[in-house]
Amino acid sequence: MLKIKNGKLIGSNMAFALPEDFKLNLKMPGGHYHILEFESEKRILKGCKIFIDVEFEDAELNAKEAMEEFIEDCELKLCGEFYPVTRGKGTAIAAHIKGAEGYSDYYEERYDFAPNNLKQNQVTVSIYLMPNKGQNLQKSVCDALDLPNVKAFLDSIEYF
Repeated sequence: MLKIKNGKLIGSNMAFALPEDFKLNLKMPGGHYHILEFESEKRILKGCKIFIDVEFEDAELNAKEAMEEFIEDCELKLCGEFYPVTRGKGTAIAAHIKGAEGYSDYYEERYDFAPNNLKQNQVTVSIYLMPNKGQNLQKSVCDALDLPNVKAFLDSIEYF
């Protein structure tokens, strides 16, 4: 469960502000996880939409192992190496990941924490691009990370 305080959503393991100029897509996923998905308006980054997902789950693998499994299962490519990202009092593992050529580009960070009352022990923040219908992806997720509203969202995250 998330509560709202001082313009932030706060859970037992993290807090973050809502991203400006994004719509909230309400999803009802199955399984042992909960997800919030935010979708950009069409014109924020030319030729594509930006998605921001915040996923809370009861993970059997640690953050690095889960990220490696995601990359392998989805036939994605790790760009560079995994690296630490400190936000608040916690440090997550982060990576830049590419999908099939011209189709998707991801930034992802995962954070392990002690199980909360929902037995969730991991949170994943993903920012990814999807091209507009009938187009190939012309931008990189790095272009999205440089946008003021995406940067403000990431800067608002606190892990604890």
